[in-house]
Amino acid sequence: MNNNLSEKLGELFRIWKRRFFIFLIVIGPGLITAVADNDAGGVATYTVAASLYGVASRFLIIPETFLLIITQEIGARIAIVTKKGLGDLIRERFGIKLALFVFLLYYITNQGVVLQNIAGLKTSFQIFKLPWQLMLILTSLFLIFVVIKFDYKRLQKIFLSMIFFYFAYFFVALITKPDWGFALKEAFIWPQNTRLDLNYWFARIAVLGTTITAWGQFFISSYVADKKLSVDHLKYQRIEIFLGAIITSFFSFMIAVAVSETLFKNHITASDGYVAALALKPLAGDLAQGLFAIGLFGASILGLTIVPLATAYVFAELFGYEGSLDIDFKKGRIFYLFFTIQIILAVLIALIPQIGLFKLTLYVDYLNGAMLPLIFYFLIIFSENTGIMGEHVSKGFAKYFLRTFAILVSIMVIVSFLGKIFQIG
Repeated sequence: MNNNLSEKLGELFRIWKRRFFIFLIVIGPGLITAVADNDAGGVATYTVAASLYGVASRFLIIPETFLLIITQEIGARIAIVTKKGLGDLIRERFGIKLALFVFLLYYITNQGVVLQNIAGLKTSFQIFKLPWQLMLILTSLFLIFVVIKFDYKRLQKIFLSMIFFYFAYFFVALITKPDWGFALKEAFIWPQNTRLDLNYWFARIAVLGTTITAWGQFFISSYVADKKLSVDHLKYQRIEIFLGAIITSFFSFMIAVAVSETLFKNHITASDGYVAALALKPLAGDLAQGLFAIGLFGASILGLTIVPLATAYVFAELFGYEGSLDIDFKKGRIFYLFFTIQIILAVLIALIPQIGLFKLTLYVDYLNGAMLPLIFYFLIIFSENTGIMGEHVSKGFAKYFLRTFAILVSIMVIVSFLGKIFQIG
């Protein structure tokens, strides 16, 4: 009897050991992409929105999390089945003209996000009273060097380690001693005073655009294709994507809670991350301000690496260049140069003292959100095509959930845009 039990336990251990090692193989794309959605621009957008509307700025956090899971899973599944990124498929199926149009929209949006991350890095150096101009240049050059010299596996370890910086926002939220019951109520129940406020919905589209980014949908498919996973890894990839979405939503909620308990309750509107960090000091103390700056630094570094990489991946895919983190600079010089140019351009703009990059944060992330219906369209077209996906086509809940949200987000974008133009609400 004891021998049988021992054998069964041994077999169970071997099964779970095998599954754990497979999970370690697939880990990376889902976690990195989802958490990097909360880059410095994301932190700024969550902060500005929460200073205006409190935790109500994260209303719909549950369906947004489901949408993030579904879109990331579809992007990863497309890449695993086809061995191609989303950019490759757009060029092949829709032609170079549409591919160029999509890329121009994508590049403009991403360059704005890169500027946000440079601004976040600048802000963190300013809070710690460091010579920000010198530190900004040295840090940016170091990031470029690391991406060019390190291979896929080494870079992924760095990306994953950056996630720990986000725990700073959890501790900031704890320091503010929030009313958790009220915070949860605000996040899950539609606040009446915002229902007809189109400025609120403009901010919500911006929050959606930094939670489910246009670049993230391209990046996860490109990153998974670069990782060279097989269909046998699909089940484990879904688990990793689910975990990444839960973690990123948790961190964004903590940011909203911390800002709501400090700035929003004291009627202080944050125009950027720097103003928010300065305002935290008298309201929550030096530790809260320091933790906020640490989190912003980590978010900036991750975003400043991932977002230009996402653009470089798509550029290489759309125009037929070789793009991979496992090739050297000589073979992938166009890929690496495109990555480098985005960062250098952002640094040069940031060094102009009169330009306040963070003040554009809601508009940049609104543009990200406004691009989502187009991205959703491509995800729907490709994932439901049996000629492309075979037996792995989208079906059931995920299929109809994405279609429904594609329509809802399109309506929200149009209405909020008109409201902003004509100053309605």
